Amino acid sequence: MQPLPPSRPRPLLTIEDETLRIPQPAAPVALAAEADRPRLAAVAHQSLRQGLDRFRRGQYPEALTRLQQALAGFQQADDQLNSAKALLVLASAYYRLADYLWAADYGRQCLNLAEKMGDLSLQQQVLEHLGNCHRHLGDPQTALDYMGQSLQLAKDLEDTPSEMRVLNNLAMIYRAKGLNRQAATLYEASWVMAKSLGDKKVQLQVLQNLGNTYQTLHHYAQSIECYERFLQLYETTPDDVASNQTTRRVLTQLTRASRAIQDYSRAIVYLQRHLDLACTLGDAKGSALLIDELSQCYIALNQVRSFQSPPMVSMEFSH
Repeated sequence: MQPLPPSRPRPLLTIEDETLRIPQPAAPVALAAEADRPRLAAVAHQSLRQGLDRFRRGQYPEALTRLQQALAGFQQADDQLNSAKALLVLASAYYRLADYLWAADYGRQCLNLAEKMGDLSLQQQVLEHLGNCHRHLGDPQTALDYMGQSLQLAKDLEDTPSEMRVLNNLAMIYRAKGLNRQAATLYEASWVMAKSLGDKKVQLQVLQNLGNTYQTLHHYAQSIECYERFLQLYETTPDDVASNQTTRRVLTQLTRASRAIQDYSRAIVYLQRHLDLACTLGDAKGSALLIDELSQCYIALNQVRSFQSPPMVSMEFSH
């Protein structure tokens, strides 16, 4: 049994101005008698289901209490596999709550148990989780180490969905280190895999990330291509996958990229689409700003056209 995590340094989530008090993990438990273990495992499974259900409903303190009860039950029943799974669920829950220290601690406990059991698939998942935790904790080198191990395991297991996901996460770490060219290469590889698997949700995520990366590199043509692919795919994707807020961010980036290369006609098209969406959502302030930007683009477009127009040729003839 790994030592308990240190005291939480600070609360990271508030609800309605009330600090969310996340319960502390349960104390170490002793193994139950052999005859009692099936019953304890069954109760632990029920606690796990209840914890996941409470978490989906946003009842976080109660959810974490149930999940910790599930972990304690599996440990008492000497059920190592389900103990490891419960640890990973707890790690993911704390990650969702942006409490990355606890998320990493539960992840390390899960990794130790997965290595003890020789469960490569579980190791791959938790190494990826740990990589993401350390990226958020501002430790990109440790994040790279964990994510690199996760990628290798995904390849060894020939697990294409996991490899696709890890490449995307690995690219985020390179972005955090300022290595945008390397990040773009990884995003491209992840997108190709997502497209081959028909995973629209991941395609949308990667296309947006890749577009942002090309924007940072001032490769505006490539960024426009990525964002346009995003919008085309979004048209055939359920609304719950890509929100209006995300679409508006993409339209904003498309406008910036178009203006950067002085393609004002293209910028006007995106601004008009963005304005239609803002009006539909009742965003009066945003609509006013977009109208002002549209005016600027029309002025710039007229200036470009005036500059590009050939000089007038006189049609007068001398006698």
